Amino acid sequence: MITLTVGQGSGGQDWLAWSATVLGALAWPVAAFVIALLFRPHLTTLLGRLDELSSGDKSARFARKLDRLESEAPPVPTAPDSGPEIALSGDHGRFLQLLDLSPNAAVLDSWSRVEEALQALAHAHQLASADAADAGRALQKRGILPARTIGMIGEMRRLRNAAAHNQDISVSDALRFRNLAKGVLNEIRLA
Repeated sequence: MITLTVGQGSGGQDWLAWSATVLGALAWPVAAFVIALLFRPHLTTLLGRLDELSSGDKSARFARKLDRLESEAPPVPTAPDSGPEIALSGDHGRFLQLLDLSPNAAVLDSWSRVEEALQALAHAHQLASADAADAGRALQKRGILPARTIGMIGEMRRLRNAAAHNQDISVSDALRFRNLAKGVLNEIRLA
């Protein structure tokens, strides 16, 4: 049984002090909850754009960028008679060895094939280039490679840089990067 006694003693002040303490402790959580409710549509949009959580797995950002690139990439031919020979198919064993050692190394190796092909294509068209980025811009300027392909190559270069600077890359993401590299290499070889 609970008894509530109201009187003129110091007991009334204790109850008021306790109430003020409880209200003070709840003020910020209640205010945060109300603000979250008011801005709920904006917060869900913002969370949808979230690329990376600093306390989470760093490969999440790499994977999200791969998702975007894969949605923009042309399909890679699967059968040998459906188009040109799939680039990188001869070095599958080397890629698997690198993948076993380090997915980051496998990404770097796949990127080096793209870089070599870009520079070879620029050289074949007698374009001077200091690096793959210059070669890509020169090839786009001449109309040899479309802007979409050069844009993909730029995004892949940024992903390669993330792999080179020790961002943790998963095995599945390294395989996905290699498939993107195959598609880009096929476009370069068809140009």
